[in-house]
Order: sequence, then structure tokens, then C-alpha cells
Amino acid sequence: MVRTPHTSIDVKHTALPWVLLVASMAAATLVSAQGKLVDRRDQAEGWYVPVRGHVTVDGQDMDGVEIMLYKDNTEIGKVPVKKNGNFEINMDLDQFFTVMITKQGFQTKMIYVDTTLPQDLVTYPDYECFVNLMPSEARNIETFYTDFPSAIVRWNPDMNGFYHSDNYLTHIQTKLSGFASAEF
Repeated sequence: MVRTPHTSIDVKHTALPWVLLVASMAAATLVSAQGKLVDRRDQAEGWYVPVRGHVTVDGQDMDGVEIMLYKDNTEIGKVPVKKNGNFEINMDLDQFFTVMITKQGFQTKMIYVDTTLPQDLVTYPDYECFVNLMPSEARNIETFYTDFPSAIVRWNPDMNGFYHSDNYLTHIQTKLSGFASAEF
């Protein structure tokens, strides 16, 4: 009968160097990842503009709101809306979107969003949007303006973010609220 030599390996002492090696590699990866991942937008795919919104009526949270998203006038689909009227949309960069906000008994609101950014811009803030719906039975509304977007949003280099056009918003909201006539 041949006897095979038996070697005993202490697992505790052998595994420790491997654990330390793997941990140091993971730490090095985390430290190096703290730097900027890209210098230009063409180095990454899937970039988008985060849009965070809240729909109200007279400043009160709104339930039962429906939001439909269109990209270049093609329907993309419904946007989930929470019971308090909050919603979030991630819009692809360098595209044109329309956000249609509806609720039975209230005027429809459309927001036109141009997500075009300067090519060298790699960091930018989310766009925060607050929409106040008005009852459908508002008087003196110029129906001609109901087919126009309620707001036009695009990158504003002076403000370093996505903002609506104040002049357009003031004009269209005045026409849709029934506070002015068609004459200037």
C-alpha cells in the first residue's frame, strides 16, 4: 500500500493576502472613478436632461393628471404621475419634446422643450417645472392661443440652465387666463 503525502493548508493565512489584494484594487478603482468620466458628450451614450415637475391647481397638489410625451411630434407614451402631481422625465439630449398635461375639467397645458446644449458642455442642472392648471370654464379665453405651447424651454447660456422664455410665457398665459384681449 502506497501512502500519499498529505499537505495541510491553513486557509486563514492563505486567503488574507488575496482579500487584501482584491480590496486594494477595489479602493483604487473607486479613487480613480472620482475624477471626470468624460470630457465631451460624444464620449458617452444615453445622456439626457432630467426634468422634474409638479402639477397643481391654485397651488394645491393635483391627483388624476395625465401626461403624454412627444418627441419630434411623435407620441412616445404616458409619463407616470404621482398622486401629488409630481413627475419625472429623462429627455434625450439634442432633441425636441412636447409635454402634454391634461386633466378633465381643466385647460390642457403643453410645454415645448428643446434639449440642445453646447457641444462642450458635460455638466448641467436638472430642469424643474411647475405647472398650475386652470379650470376649462375660464372666461374671455382667446381660443386661438390654446393650440400653442404654454411654455418654451431651452438652454439659457446666461443663466447656465434650462429655462422657459419669460416673455413668451407671460404673453401666452395672459391670453389663456382671459385677462387680456387680442390687442396689444
